Amino acid sequence: MHPDDIVRVGTASNPQQAYLWQQALAEEGIQARVVGDYLGAGVGDVPGIQPEVWVHRNDADRARALLAEHEHPPAAPPEANPEPDDEDEDEKEAEDV
Repeated sequence: MHPDDIVRVGTASNPQQAYLWQQALAEEGIQARVVGDYLGAGVGDVPGIQPEVWVHRNDADRARALLAEHEHPPAAPPEANPEPDDEDEDEKEAEDV
């Protein structure tokens, strides 16, 4: 990856999130770099200093889409016959009394 051909695709709230994003992109075949993950160690907890994820310019659109999906996964389909949880059973018992 040539340094001039990379672009930032996201700013994470912490290094762990940045590395999760990097791993998710790698699983989709996109090489990514985490930048700024250790800045907080040198200067402390300063607002605005957060790790960023950078990818090759050609992968940027796909990477942004994957990160958006990673942050907001599609809703799971409702279960056909969900089992009642303990709270539902307690409420039914209270109504019967």
